[in-house]
Amino acid sequence: MINNVPVVRDADGHFDAVVSWHHRRGGQGHCLVRLYPFEGRVVAVVSEISSNDGRLGIADDMAGVASKVLGLAQEHIDAEPQNITWVAHHGAFSYYDAFDPDTFTLVPLIWDGRRYQDNLQAHRLLTEQEVHGLLDGRTLEPVPTVLTDLGWPQRGLRR
Repeated sequence: MINNVPVVRDADGHFDAVVSWHHRRGGQGHCLVRLYPFEGRVVAVVSEISSNDGRLGIADDMAGVASKVLGLAQEHIDAEPQNITWVAHHGAFSYYDAFDPDTFTLVPLIWDGRRYQDNLQAHRLLTEQEVHGLLDGRTLEPVPTVLTDLGWPQRGLRR
């Protein structure tokens, strides 16, 4: 099992962490999460990383990831579950054999008062401009850079 890396607050006020969760298919998945607090809302960018078992991907269990991340969001930025916008992030850092450009998918999770519910059919790819708008013009640091800053081992990760 992989333990969570401590949450690190960045200079611009967002938080980075590698989060481990129990995947709905069984086993422990892990991913990079970045929480961006704004007035009355939070944007959570969840990045698939190549060290995670491919059978335990984030796209197949965003509700599980969100449930784990919610505790961090509430602890560090007092976030309300219904005010978090969830974005799945994939790219060359996601799989050892990937060469695709970064993709961002809006994952409109529904908070039922106890947990998140996911509907894969509601997922929608975002344009670069939409991501830029969600983050109020902030630019995401490259995933390998963030992982290095967190001290995360990156065996075989392409840069």
